Amino acid sequence: MSRLTVRRLTPRMELRKCVKDIWVFESAGGLSEEELQVVVPNGSAKLMLYYKGDFTGLVCQRAYKLPEHKLFILGVSDCAAVAEFDRDKPFGCICFELHPAGAYRLLAVSHHELRNNLVPFEEIDGGPVYRMFEERICLASDPAQKALLLQDYLMRLLALTESDAKFEYSIHAIRNSRGLLPIADLSQDLGVSDRWLRAKYAERLGISPKTFASIVRFQHCFQALMRDKRGFMENRQFQDYYYDQAHFIKEFKRFIGHSPARYSSLQNEVGEIIYTDNP
Repeated sequence: MSRLTVRRLTPRMELRKCVKDIWVFESAGGLSEEELQVVVPNGSAKLMLYYKGDFTGLVCQRAYKLPEHKLFILGVSDCAAVAEFDRDKPFGCICFELHPAGAYRLLAVSHHELRNNLVPFEEIDGGPVYRMFEERICLASDPAQKALLLQDYLMRLLALTESDAKFEYSIHAIRNSRGLLPIADLSQDLGVSDRWLRAKYAERLGISPKTFASIVRFQHCFQALMRDKRGFMENRQFQDYYYDQAHFIKEFKRFIGHSPARYSSLQNEVGEIIYTDNP
């Protein structure tokens, strides 16, 4: 029986175009050493607040120390991120999963600087108002209350920005096509050049539209694998998305760090709870 408790909180209505999900992870300790803590790339930036325990985040093999009650941004990545911590000790974490079409309205920085990176939130917005909210979040005893306070602050940031209709349309178009929409067709549909679209994605998302489409395509295969770990490869369920098995395995290793066969034999409860039916 798992010693990990996972809660899913509902974002406020006003934030739902920017915040996809809010997760709370808690453990009293004694987690299995066999359990992976892999954050699989899905095209979304994340706000992460560890309120109990000492953590080290590994992103593309680079280590980042995350102290308690300090908010961090995990930028959009095209490699797996791993949480390293003492599994015998208690820990608690709140994770805000941001929507790829709306994260730019909450994080006023070029997202290319956040790509494959863990950045303290105070480096983006470390003014006195944020420090006041950070203190209030630290003093709140209930994780759900901490999440509400953080949403209060995000509402303030959202009110300072305006939407980018073409960028948001392009994100939804790629997602609705399951990552199969040719980028040249998307540029033509928007009436912009490929160069303009690449620059827009670097600024608003941190990765190119082609990379984002690859991640969306991979996520659909990853979810199918989670639903049928034994039969996925045998039934070639990847063939609607990839040229051949070698292409799929290469992408799988790129995004997760393991082959599909190796991953299927491991445990990754956190990743599989978050990403099931959440492309």
